[in-house]
Amino acid sequence: MAHDASEASTFLPPGTVQILRVHGELSADEIVLVPKPSDHPDDPLNWSKFRKLVHVLNIYLYVFTVGIGATCTYSYFVDISKDTGITLTQLNLGTGFIFLLAGWGNLLWQPLALSVGRRPAYLLSLISIAAVTEGTAWVTNFPQWAAVRILYGFLVAPVETLPEVSIPDVYFAHERGAYIGVYSLVLSGSNFIAPLIAGFMNEAVGWRWVQHWAALLILANFIISYFTLEESMYFRGTVEADVSAELVEVPRPAGSLENGDEPKDKTQTPVQGTASQIPGQSTEVRRKTYKEKLALFSPTHLTLKQCFTTSWRPILIFFQFPNITWAGIQYGFTNAWYSVYNATASAILSAPPYNLNSGMVGVTYLAPLVGAAIGAYVSGPLSDKMVLRLAHRAGGLREPEHRLWGLLSYAIILPIGLLLWGIGAAHQTSLAVLLVGSVFCGYGIIAGGSYAISYNVDSFKEIAGESLVSLILCRNTMTFAFSYAITPWINASGLQNTFIAVGVIAFVSGMMVLPMIWKGKALRINSAPRYWRYAADQMITH
Repeated sequence: MAHDASEASTFLPPGTVQILRVHGELSADEIVLVPKPSDHPDDPLNWSKFRKLVHVLNIYLYVFTVGIGATCTYSYFVDISKDTGITLTQLNLGTGFIFLLAGWGNLLWQPLALSVGRRPAYLLSLISIAAVTEGTAWVTNFPQWAAVRILYGFLVAPVETLPEVSIPDVYFAHERGAYIGVYSLVLSGSNFIAPLIAGFMNEAVGWRWVQHWAALLILANFIISYFTLEESMYFRGTVEADVSAELVEVPRPAGSLENGDEPKDKTQTPVQGTASQIPGQSTEVRRKTYKEKLALFSPTHLTLKQCFTTSWRPILIFFQFPNITWAGIQYGFTNAWYSVYNATASAILSAPPYNLNSGMVGVTYLAPLVGAAIGAYVSGPLSDKMVLRLAHRAGGLREPEHRLWGLLSYAIILPIGLLLWGIGAAHQTSLAVLLVGSVFCGYGIIAGGSYAISYNVDSFKEIAGESLVSLILCRNTMTFAFSYAITPWINASGLQNTFIAVGVIAFVSGMMVLPMIWKGKALRINSAPRYWRYAADQMITH
């Protein structure tokens, strides 16, 4: 059914959707598919389970391999410093460059993915990163180190936003949390696994050969994805919004069709009864061939003006939508603590009384990996179940804030982990104490990021492609700041005082979830008029 712009006010608040039809007990409830799939077999929401699995595994493989390439150096920073004369502060600054460019680079990458497709963005990113990773093996001084880290950061930028768009392309609202949780686990898990493997390889063949190996791994990923990664961008005529428990079409401003005209081929009519049918789409259904599924480009009607708008609007979105602002700051603090942990691990564990070589430093990354796995389960599948239970109590309506109750565990567990890690190292306590802190840190890093991403997507789904860039800009700018500041901060204040301050900041920032649970819906309601205007434009530009 069609709705004009004046009817946007009759929608439920952005993010509030009918996800259940309640029939007494929770076990008897019927899950409502949000968004509604079309009748077309190539609609990613209609893909078979196997086809969806291949797609999401390709995404996870991309996240894993480029994460390996970025973080395999963590366990042998000391060895790089000895070999090249680059100081630990400069090495950490290079890591900061990666985070900074991985955020701001999306101002160019995301319009590319929205205009020509997800697939070309993934493939271009992979082949370019393979070259830069190989170049890192030949670094001999800080200017070269800075250059390869800056390039790597820009080229790896899609890993920060594109998976969070690609997953909702193929999975429904009640499924997203689990798959985004796994994404967060793979993203951070690769950062924990890389030092483990690279540490032993460094001991055996040297750090430069570790970079050769990482480049080959990323190149292999490119070959696999070239032949198996499908384009998941699909143009549908509905948004995630409910009026009387019915998914409705986006409110389109006058002249929103291309050139402001009616569909050119008026003999083509929408399939009746399909909510996500696009005006002008033929009723004839034809499946894509294998060659068409793997096309390098899927161009849209995005004009240069629209592309330019998409490149800078995420900056405005961050300040115009308070829910997105909060999610970005939450995500920023979460990743900042991850950066603080990585920046101190090699220096702490390779020094007395621990005296671990790079291989054993890598082994200690198993501890945060365990915590990360637990965090992924809690913020993913367990969070999805909690959302369904709370939606049942609310008569079948899902509110994005339902998911945020799980962040209270993050607000308690992560600060404890940071205190155990930093204060324990300052007092040279047992390695076991530090590893317990690492487990807690791993849990908090995954849970905090997953909840922030899911809340952002759930709240304003139709502008998620841009709002995710807003989140990453905030997150990575904050991470760069902490990467740049942590070593001088520790040198000036000592490990104990630094980590006490870090633990307090982590606790206070984490507890800010309570005001968001309280007032988040009101903020979404206030943002609704601007959101529907942006959503209407998204339907034109995607």
